[in-house]
Amino acid sequence: MCYTVKDDYSILEDKIVADFQDKGIYLGHSGFLLELESATLIFDWYQGEIPPLRGEKPVYIFASNINQGHFRPEIFGAVEQLPHAEIFIGYDHSISEVDTFLDSLPEKIQDHVSCFAGEARLYSENEEMLVSSVTATENGVAFIVEIGGKTIFHGGTLYLNQTASEEDYNKWYEKMKLEHPELNIADYDNYLEHCEDEFEKYTEKLKGRNFDYAMLPLEPKYGDIGVRTIKRYMEVADYKTWSPMQLHGMYEVVDEFVNDYPQFAKNMIGVTTKSGVKKAIKSGEKYNLY
Repeated sequence: MCYTVKDDYSILEDKIVADFQDKGIYLGHSGFLLELESATLIFDWYQGEIPPLRGEKPVYIFASNINQGHFRPEIFGAVEQLPHAEIFIGYDHSISEVDTFLDSLPEKIQDHVSCFAGEARLYSENEEMLVSSVTATENGVAFIVEIGGKTIFHGGTLYLNQTASEEDYNKWYEKMKLEHPELNIADYDNYLEHCEDEFEKYTEKLKGRNFDYAMLPLEPKYGDIGVRTIKRYMEVADYKTWSPMQLHGMYEVVDEFVNDYPQFAKNMIGVTTKSGVKKAIKSGEKYNLY
């Protein structure tokens, strides 16, 4: 994968700097490219095309986890092809294949790759960006990024991880009780309580914070889990603007959310056919972040 570097940006005129507006591009699923005044941030690139990048600005690439839908191995080429690139990865140490893969990378790439398992804090190499990780309920981490006076959040797979329906869970519960009577297995109500408690625990780091822009998982695969997740996020923190993600191309769920929860949609930037949002966008289209 080649990364095109745009070399026609001028930073000599104060007016250009003063008039700069932070931009975003939705790359599909959970992927975003954010063009800030001081750097370019790329999150969970899996789909879509990366546009020409500003050669004089640092490029920070984030993968909330190393799983299909959130990660492409081509990101490591950025370290070799771009003059100022760093990679931040959320991953699970228990997956030996991941460790083997990362250890096999050339040393000149490894020197610019940082891995996050659970909660951690790390400054970028130029110390102009602070990255904090939050444990995700499914895989990897979510990222809090503080840069240039802005605070940005990418939720990764941090959502209410109630992935089993009541019917499916009860079938599994009865089966486990028969096969393993010695185990103390949670019933469905306790399972739901566990999922709620887990989300509350992992989002503790977000409580009371103000985010300039957030990318939040409106996961559509498990019934109303995505909607309930967004509602919980709205209780936890404040967001100047936010975008739904983890959509699997099912953009109709965004339309439904806008219809059902206009109070949360008014500062949304998302792929939708509905009015009442901050901005309706298309995948691959550049938009103002705020």
